[in-house]
Amino acid sequence: MRGRKRERVEAQEMNLFSGIINGLGEIWAHKLRSFLTMLCVMLGVMSMVVTTGFVEGMFSSWSTSLDEQGGVEKISGMPRGVEKRQEPFRVLSPGLTLEDEQALRRLLPDLAHISPELDVTVTFQRRGKSHTGRLQGVMNDVFAINRYDVESGRKFVDLDLADRADVIVLGTEVADALFEKNEPVVGAWIEVDRRPMRVIGVLKHYESFYDDFNVLHWKNKIAFVPVTTLQYKLKPGSTLSWLNMKAVDLSKVGELVDAATNILGHRHRGIRDFEVKTNEERLASFSRTKASFYFFAAGIAGISLLVSGIGIMNLMLASINERVREIGIRKALGATGRNIFSQFVAEAVALSLFGGILGVGVAVGVIMTLKATLPPGLSPLLSGSAFVVGFTFSVVVGIIAGIYPAMQASKLDPIDALRYE
Repeated sequence: MRGRKRERVEAQEMNLFSGIINGLGEIWAHKLRSFLTMLCVMLGVMSMVVTTGFVEGMFSSWSTSLDEQGGVEKISGMPRGVEKRQEPFRVLSPGLTLEDEQALRRLLPDLAHISPELDVTVTFQRRGKSHTGRLQGVMNDVFAINRYDVESGRKFVDLDLADRADVIVLGTEVADALFEKNEPVVGAWIEVDRRPMRVIGVLKHYESFYDDFNVLHWKNKIAFVPVTTLQYKLKPGSTLSWLNMKAVDLSKVGELVDAATNILGHRHRGIRDFEVKTNEERLASFSRTKASFYFFAAGIAGISLLVSGIGIMNLMLASINERVREIGIRKALGATGRNIFSQFVAEAVALSLFGGILGVGVAVGVIMTLKATLPPGLSPLLSGSAFVVGFTFSVVVGIIAGIYPAMQASKLDPIDALRYE
């Protein structure tokens, strides 16, 4: 009894395998028709992989840059234009000042760090070499908030801030522009807008490459001096460009934004010449934009794959009409509806599978070509997840498109099929 059951199972498996082989043989017998159908799948998969690659490339640099600007715990106070109704009273506000920093530090216990910052563009000079770049007046908290590390030398000390010392910490790009390779930097003197300053430190060199583009290059272009030095000696009377803060915990960010807004509003006599923003808001906007791009990419690829699915189904229905007598003969010789069903599903899956493989291959070629021709930072990335999703979708489309024709073929009556002309 068990022997007969095993023989029956083996026979069914053999018939199933035979059906799949026959299905693949039918594709080979109609090469041009099959290739045109696979071409539709190929275009769908290629469009999905390439558009996803563009999205990944575009947003990977944004994400890295956002993390290196302080992450989601960072809160930024910055100047802004006042509303028209407050314009006549603008002079009542002192703008962002060091006194604002002191008030926030004193009144907000949930602040881990706070750094008043003043941004200016200056000319650095040394022994005939000149470099124009960004100079920022800061306190030491900037290193923790914006994730800077001093690789050689030291940071500022309290005495530097109190004495408005002529000391400076250089980014690697500024140092490379003024000093020869292997020349000592720490301890040397340079001029900043013709004012002598002693270099006390050099920042770590930052790299995170997207193709040949360093998305963190901006961190190497900066130089730091004590904020008191910049505000009182280099740019007297300037108000702050930023009041950057970092919460002790992400859960405190919302409360700190409200509290900082109220404190600054009180100190500025009700004049809203400032705004308080968080990286969390930027991250949310970033996520929404990224989702929109993915939706757009999926829509393009989905339409292409839908068209390819319709093409596969149309091809399979046409193939059934051409092979009615063949189906009748196979059933008369003992093939079951399951064998016929598997044969036609195998054909549909094979068409979409080969089309998916072609699509992935062409997508790789297109992305590599674009990477070689487009400027750094604008080209797509090779995304493994996009390959997997595109390939999976092509197989799913083949299965769905092949089920209905396969069911129609498996239900044909062998006697009617043999009489079919």
